[in-house]
Amino acid sequence: MDFKTKCKNARAIIVLTATFIAMLLNIKYKRDIIDSLIILIIVLIVFYIIATIAIKLIDLIRRMEPRTDIEVDDKKNSEEENKGENTEKEEAK
Repeated sequence: MDFKTKCKNARAIIVLTATFIAMLLNIKYKRDIIDSLIILIIVLIVFYIIATIAIKLIDLIRRMEPRTDIEVDDKKNSEEENKGENTEKEEAK
């Protein structure tokens, strides 16, 4: 099962939760119906974009290679450089 099928409903859940909260706040502050609808449309669009970007970033991070391979290579390179420096010092003596 790939990542997109696992997160198929995540975008909808995020958007609907944000919209529900905005709706409750509109009711609490007794806003006019037109103002409420404009706010709800803006919340829908903004949180849809945020959810899409978040899902893409999570997928990108999951597909990244582990960094431990790079650190091991750096340690090997630094050890080889140290050996080279030691042989140069010994030759100088």
